[in-house]
Amino acid sequence: MIEVTVSEAREGLADLLGKVQHGGEDVTITRHGKPVAVMISVEAMEYYERLENAELAKLGAEAYAEYLADPSKAISHEQLWTEVDADRTKA
Repeated sequence: MIEVTVSEAREGLADLLGKVQHGGEDVTITRHGKPVAVMISVEAMEYYERLENAELAKLGAEAYAEYLADPSKAISHEQLWTEVDADRTKA
């Protein structure tokens, strides 16, 4: 993974995009020494979106199975998203 400052990213954007698109590199952009953004390929982003969608589908299926097993334990969509967000922040 390549790591650059915001200034370096601004100056070398075209080169960095080429490395991401054609070289399979990921680029971390830092500000004051801390990571603030990552440049990844479209293919990588699509892969991550598929993973996220699969995880959400799994959670939905689990929640539905729990509901079918015991409808009295049903939770609202708002509660479900609160749980999903809480799980994401733990990771």
